[in-house]
Amino acid sequence: MRTNTRTTRTALAAVATLALALGAAACAEDTTDTTSGPSNAPAATSQPNDGGASEASVVVFQNGWAKATDGEMSGAFGTLRNTGDVEVRITGVTSPISQRVEMHETVPGASGMMMQEKEGGFVLPAGGELVLEPGKDHIMFMDLTAPITTGQVIPLVLTFDDGTEQDISVTARDFKGGDEKYVGGEEGANSDG
Repeated sequence: MRTNTRTTRTALAAVATLALALGAAACAEDTTDTTSGPSNAPAATSQPNDGGASEASVVVFQNGWAKATDGEMSGAFGTLRNTGDVEVRITGVTSPISQRVEMHETVPGASGMMMQEKEGGFVLPAGGELVLEPGKDHIMFMDLTAPITTGQVIPLVLTFDDGTEQDISVTARDFKGGDEKYVGGEEGANSDG
């Protein structure tokens, strides 16, 4: 009977050890902090209340440049692309290099092509683009605070219809064109745009 008792005791010890190991594992699982895992709560976004992307987030500005000048006015050019699926409107532009920055269009006038402020700003169609170039739509620096030199990087801030803003920059380069006239408060004045 001694052999059976030893076998029984050995078996009971093995079962007890196994039960303790399983119990410890179960306790460890029960005390695991589940709050550190991924959350099911939605992530915060910077999108407007309607759930769509902000206007600034869907606009890409490419190939930006400005005309180097020692005059009082200059123009900025490049391509604005709307990567979104709704129309976008740029309602304002600012830059530290100019007291006044306007969005201009060039239109036929009595004495040739004339520039005037674009009523309502620049509109970028859904999935489309707006090319800003000399003699056409462009950004106009009025009352420059200092000359613009070749190679200078000029910061600008675009303001959109939904109130969002986008920082962009252009690099100044030499350009001999731009002999349009400005229609507005200084009618008939030559420009550098």
